[in-house]
Amino acid sequence: MLYLDRIRMCDYPQLVITEIRTKLKKLGRVYDRLLEIKGERQLFLVGGALRDIALGHNPADFDFAVSGSGIDFAQKLAPVIRGKLIVLSEKDDEARVVYRKKITLDFNGLGPQPIESDLARRDFTVNALACELPDIPAVIDPFGGMEDIKRKLIRPVSGQSLHLDPLRLLRAFRIAQELGFTVHPQVLEQGKTITLKATAAERIGAEFIRILETPNSWRWVETLNQIQRLEEIMPELAPLLKDEELRIHTFRTCQKIEELLANPGFFARLEPEWQAYFSNFPCRRALLKLSGLLHDLAKPHTRFTTETGEVHFYGHDSLGAKLTTKICHIRLRLSREQTRMVRTLVKEHMRLHLLATAPELTERAIRRYFRDLGEEALGLMILCYADGWATAGKTAHLETTITRMINQHRSELARTRVKRLVTGNDLIALGMTPGPVFRVILQELEDLQIEGKIKTKEEGLEYLKAYLMREAEK
Repeated sequence: MLYLDRIRMCDYPQLVITEIRTKLKKLGRVYDRLLEIKGERQLFLVGGALRDIALGHNPADFDFAVSGSGIDFAQKLAPVIRGKLIVLSEKDDEARVVYRKKITLDFNGLGPQPIESDLARRDFTVNALACELPDIPAVIDPFGGMEDIKRKLIRPVSGQSLHLDPLRLLRAFRIAQELGFTVHPQVLEQGKTITLKATAAERIGAEFIRILETPNSWRWVETLNQIQRLEEIMPELAPLLKDEELRIHTFRTCQKIEELLANPGFFARLEPEWQAYFSNFPCRRALLKLSGLLHDLAKPHTRFTTETGEVHFYGHDSLGAKLTTKICHIRLRLSREQTRMVRTLVKEHMRLHLLATAPELTERAIRRYFRDLGEEALGLMILCYADGWATAGKTAHLETTITRMINQHRSELARTRVKRLVTGNDLIALGMTPGPVFRVILQELEDLQIEGKIKTKEEGLEYLKAYLMREAEK
């Protein structure tokens, strides 16, 4: 592995070349077939793989530039290594070969152009690197990318880099986050003059979620707001971002979530639940942060001031959930499961606050919370905790409530699941028609069993008959 802070710059290129040769040889037959297909064509390893090798990483994604057609080259390689061919862009002559779901090889056609022309259109200097295969006489570095890798700096190749592809703004933030690099001021200057409105939502969503998945990502979300790109990504956020009080509260909530993810603090007591929550769903940290950004989304739309000057936001949770669905599905192109998660957290984000401030917190209310929230029970606790902290800086009442709720839930999970005394067949025998009401009635009877209020089938049926009689009298 290379240690950039320990090597002299004059030795650096040669060390990188040695590492490149080592990494390519480890590809085995894939690299051998690559060279066989190359023939008389020029073939260059370019971009991020070189950057990663220079950093001492082991890349699984390799970009190649080839004289002539990139698609033609990929079409020849795929069958001989039994890889999957994906044409990325016929217009740009780009194709991908995926080998055993582990290694990705991208090919871009140079046509008659020299490699320097290809590098000049790339995004950042650390990615504008190339070496010719198989001899690798030198690292081709026309824009000082090797020096920027040593400096840990993300710098545009040219003054038009972000204008060629505005998504490069998000890529700069994401790469800097993932590699621990600094973003050059030129990126932000160009970012102020571009627009993301014409950029495909799928590309924006993929980069945005990858940014949120990294630690300390909220400084970049705030930066996007400062250069007025955040509301381009999510126009529905614009009213909130323009309201200083709501904006400050929202970012404080987001930052607290990030703080908790880095140092759980109170939530360290909930270690089994914490580990389970963050280990069984992809990008859950990013989506939890996104829910923090969106939880008060609809407050500007629902603001209501009474005659005495009290301000209320009735229904902002429900309306916020609808707007959240639009953002997740249309603006970011998240999956249905990811959209459902964020929507649930936004819709229910007042629930724990209401439980914590209720005159009495009943066992049934706690049971209903976990039943309704399912896998998102802990996520909502984290969001509400951050929201409460951002509002008043006080969380003691939430900690007390959460502790009681978790203890009861653990206790009930430890018991053998109760066998229902009354079943759906019993409801049908009483003349009821199967439907959604069955679930409500059977759950009510199960709660009564757990609470010890009915202990036999007969008691359950008597309760049910009394319930049906009350309904008939309404």
